[in-house]
Amino acid sequence: MPDLTIINNLEEEIHVAFFICAPTHWKNNLKPNERWTTHLPTMPLYFQVRWAQREDYENGTVYRSREFSPEESWETGATIGIACAAGTASVLTAVACTATGLESVGGVVAAPLMLAACAGGNRYATISSDSKLYETRVWVPWFDHKEYSVRNVDGARCVLWDVRENKQV
Repeated sequence: MPDLTIINNLEEEIHVAFFICAPTHWKNNLKPNERWTTHLPTMPLYFQVRWAQREDYENGTVYRSREFSPEESWETGATIGIACAAGTASVLTAVACTATGLESVGGVVAAPLMLAACAGGNRYATISSDSKLYETRVWVPWFDHKEYSVRNVDGARCVLWDVRENKQV
């Protein structure tokens, strides 16, 4: 399993994380020009950047975004698991009721289960979406120590940049 380094080339603190459905490796409050190296499995992962804090200059309020944490990982995993279980139960109920000639009962039972599955999907899609600066998919190589830079391009757009290959991921 290789090491992978993230460099914060933004002018603000950020929270960064690698995901396998839920955050598995993260660093909160990565300061400008700070480097973070982590040991990751060789596989495709999602990478997410969140702003750490923002200030509303009109009223002087400082807003802090949600940090990555074990609690968020468990919450995300439970949300995904419950939504998948509800969706599967909905389909199995509908199939079983159709096979036994109880279609009217199947619809009454399966519909609320599918609504629960959809609600879980919506919840997963919006977890900390208000503080997300950037998200992308990253392939962690077998033996190569990759370095990625979180930076702005085009004056404002946050991206993940492959340092060695000098291109956006």
